[in-house]
Amino acid sequence: MKQIFFIFFILLGILSFGQDLHLSQFYTNQMNLNPAMAARYDGAYRFAGNYRNQWREIGKPLTTAFLALDKKIYFFSDEIDLGIMFNEDNFSGFNQKTNKIMLNGVYTKRISAHKISAGLQLGVVLKSTDLTTQTFPNQWVYETGEFNSDVNNGETYLVGNQTFFDANFGFVWSKKFGKMTPTVGFSLFHFNRPKATYFNDFKERLRARKVFSAELDWKIKEDISLEPKLLYMWTTKSQDLVFGTNLKKHLDSKVIRNVFAGVLMRTGFGRNRDAVIPVIGMGIKKFDIGLSYDLNISTLSNYNSKKSSLELSVIYTTPMYNPSKLSIPCDRY
Repeated sequence: MKQIFFIFFILLGILSFGQDLHLSQFYTNQMNLNPAMAARYDGAYRFAGNYRNQWREIGKPLTTAFLALDKKIYFFSDEIDLGIMFNEDNFSGFNQKTNKIMLNGVYTKRISAHKISAGLQLGVVLKSTDLTTQTFPNQWVYETGEFNSDVNNGETYLVGNQTFFDANFGFVWSKKFGKMTPTVGFSLFHFNRPKATYFNDFKERLRARKVFSAELDWKIKEDISLEPKLLYMWTTKSQDLVFGTNLKKHLDSKVIRNVFAGVLMRTGFGRNRDAVIPVIGMGIKKFDIGLSYDLNISTLSNYNSKKSSLELSVIYTTPMYNPSKLSIPCDRY
């Protein structure tokens, strides 16, 4: 347990670095992808850390950090899965921060070879922004052609902080077909429609975000796996589509278990393509490490030499405890 908590607090340190909630390696933070995906792994505990740094070229980058911990509890032939997730988004340009703490509860039922999970995620979101670093129409000085931050901004309905309760739920199904194991999920975020605004008199509420995800673990050879992945999410008129595949080589080693490489693409239907995302990584003992870099291919790439975002994922999974010796008591006659 000392080793577990030591790793937990080391990963917690990445939260001090850092706005945007999307991840290119979306499959590495499963509770952020779908509340029903807590504890979908082989092991006793799982710790997942993600860090994303994007748009450094604008001088004020957006950074995102996640930390998640989940555990499965066997309940007869079913599971009750629990998890907790922290998130911090930071846009240093306006000193704007978003912090979340979310709790997960999942019930997993096995029906024949089918594995079906339903999950609920509840938590608190805290947002803040420094209004003194921003300018408003009342502060425009026509004589100088500049904004004067010393002039009263005239905004009487703005607040710099907000806190609201958030609720999400999801469903996941998976089944093994020979050498292939597909996993399909659907989730609904913000189904409670929280009031998330810096205007204290604004009555519009946050719209629900729908997420569909699918992936396939296909062992095409004894030591080679193909892992296609798909994410599609939408809300009102906004949408995001990420798809691609990783190719994984399994190694006969106690240190480096596997290495993998792949490519993803972020785009959408009827809108500009966004990025091509090369991914590399490896499994080292109990760790799974992934590194990706978004290569921007949108029209914005004309101004930033196709540079975009760097992302790191680290997952630590403790093995399920198995006793080295098994004693079966019996009566002696």
